[in-house]
Amino acid sequence: MRVTPLDIIQKQFTANRRGYEPDEVRSFLEEVRETMEDLLKENQRLREQIARFEAEIAELRSEEHEVKETLQLARQVKEEMERTARRESDVVLGEARLEAEKIIMAAGDEKRDIQAELVGLRSQKAQLMGEMRGIIETHIRLLDDLDAEGAAAR
Repeated sequence: MRVTPLDIIQKQFTANRRGYEPDEVRSFLEEVRETMEDLLKENQRLREQIARFEAEIAELRSEEHEVKETLQLARQVKEEMERTARRESDVVLGEARLEAEKIIMAAGDEKRDIQAELVGLRSQKAQLMGEMRGIIETHIRLLDDLDAEGAAAR
């Protein structure tokens, strides 16, 4: 039987000539002792359970802190990677622009060279045509002179 505080307050022992009945007192004290032992054991078990829970809570808080730090570090790494990617893309874009400008400049130079060559070729053509006209005109005069000589000889 479990002894409650009310049982202790309400307990009445049978009195005899020398006081209370020793067997009743011993029996009641044994019940109180057993109850106290059970309560102390339960109290100790609960304290141990609280200690385990507190240790788990501390471990979880530590892990939570580590997770938060890891998350913050991951955010920083992500931001750094984004900055690095932007810088690299800016570099690649800059290099591509420089290469495009070089190509455009080379094409412009080539165009100027071709245009200069075309002007030279047109000049040579005009010169050759003038020379050929001169030669043809000379030949026509020679033919006319030969014709006139041939008509005079006939």
